[in-house]
Amino acid sequence: MPFKRVLCGIDFSEASIRAFQTAVEFARQSKAALHVLHVIEAQPVVAGWLPANGLSEVTLIIEEKANSAMKALMKSSSRELKDLKVTTEINDGRAFVEIIKRAQEWKADLIVVGAKGAASVEEIVAGGTAENVVRKAQCSVLIVR
Repeated sequence: MPFKRVLCGIDFSEASIRAFQTAVEFARQSKAALHVLHVIEAQPVVAGWLPANGLSEVTLIIEEKANSAMKALMKSSSRELKDLKVTTEINDGRAFVEIIKRAQEWKADLIVVGAKGAASVEEIVAGGTAENVVRKAQCSVLIVR
């Protein structure tokens, strides 16, 4: 079954890099468009831990690191990405929610994610991103170990 639109959720962990490589292979084989999505998950903030403008500075640093990581990934993969239609996006929110939402909006036929990413305590208790994507996605999902 050829795919037309492959969405890859990435958090830059080893598992998600393997998922990205797999998504590139699927996109190449199917001559599909590839959309690479990184979601910055908001962390709870305890009042008084940061100076008044500290949160905005931390947010800016996180966004800059995410942009740098995405650019580095695209640059290091430029040979594999040649002749593919690739778009990238950095968003914020709950990773699984944003992945599913973007897949629906973009009409993805396949979502590719790593089996285990940069997990938080909440994910360990409530289920990880991959598990939630499988449960709630309306298209095919490939989990890469």
